[in-house]
Amino acid sequence: MAARRAPVEGLAVWARPLGLLALILFGPLALLSTPLHFLGLTWLMLLLLSLWTFLVAAFIGAMARAGTPATVWLERRLRAWVARFAPDPEALWLHWARQAHRPEMARLCLERAAGLGGAEALFQEGLVYLEGGFGPGGQLAAVDRLRRAAERGHPEAAFRLAEALRTGHGVLRDPAQAEGWYQRAAASGWGPAAAWLAHAHAEGDGVARDAEQARRWAEAAVRLRPHASASRSLLRHDAGGEDPLVRVGAEAAARVEAAAGRVVAHRAGRWALGLGAVVLACLALGTAGTFFWVGSSSLHHLPLLMLAPPALLLAWQAWRLRRDRPKQGRDRLREAAEGGDPEACYRLGLAYRQGSARLPKDDLSAALWFRRAAEAGHREAMRALADAYLGGHGVLRDPREAARWAEASRQAFSG
Repeated sequence: MAARRAPVEGLAVWARPLGLLALILFGPLALLSTPLHFLGLTWLMLLLLSLWTFLVAAFIGAMARAGTPATVWLERRLRAWVARFAPDPEALWLHWARQAHRPEMARLCLERAAGLGGAEALFQEGLVYLEGGFGPGGQLAAVDRLRRAAERGHPEAAFRLAEALRTGHGVLRDPAQAEGWYQRAAASGWGPAAAWLAHAHAEGDGVARDAEQARRWAEAAVRLRPHASASRSLLRHDAGGEDPLVRVGAEAAARVEAAAGRVVAHRAGRWALGLGAVVLACLALGTAGTFFWVGSSSLHHLPLLMLAPPALLLAWQAWRLRRDRPKQGRDRLREAAEGGDPEACYRLGLAYRQGSARLPKDDLSAALWFRRAAEAGHREAMRALADAYLGGHGVLRDPREAARWAEASRQAFSG
């Protein structure tokens, strides 16, 4: 893995594409000192107008709480540009997904990596589907990604695919095909697959009992020790280290919030804030008036150019907010669960696990809501999630994960 990380870290990854971008954006300005200065001036006006449009879009998006802020849109385009020049774009997108401090950016990076068709990226996308990172109902998509990764030689993907075929999660049970993928994973060096084959042949679990095969696979499992632990998806909050940029930003935001609280706590501070708001409003009106005054004298097109972008953006945001407004008659339990209430998440998980005429049985959705409640500290949800991993209900059977959540539940009860 270390050999693959080298080309995706450091200044060298960003220097060449950003240098070329700067040349494209600011190179034409060199024409300002030549007889073609009008071309350079036109390009400069276009750059300023683009910058103004972007600033207006960022401001309006922040005020309207847009789903995709202008800064995020710019970050996506910049990352796509840099990835074009990377020696290994798939590794770069996976690295960005692992380091991303916003879930939507991590998901975008992972989708871009998987779109390149590499085994590791397809496997990582399959893990996200398995763990419900893209919402309920992702078992079929997970099996598809795992199969494609396994066909490209990924050993753990072959093992996970064999588990799905053996247990029937997301695909019809097929013990014979599962045995083939177990063997393929073991032949690629995945120790847990060899250990499972040894157990299966010794106990006759899904295959014919065969002491010789059991001995052979047991020896292979010993040779492959230490066995690698199961991977976790890149979108799991505990899959990677803490982002230093996020930590510094959170500390700065906390200090600013504390300082603002101290100012608002005093009457003089509130008066100062009110006066500052009035001054800013006057400056904004003065700036707009200056634009119209300049336009009325000679540059009559300037106010229209400056006001057209905000007018269009405001109209677009108004249409988007109207289209995305909340639906009427939403279920109160689901609304509370989506709001982050642990008890509501647990009860919704129970509803999915039990099933009803109004809410069909869905073990995957149940496991997702149990996990959300468990990660918020709900003790019963921890126990339910442990049962799901132990029995393979909605998730791949994982005794380690089951033991971890069972221990967390016991500690929560004892505490």
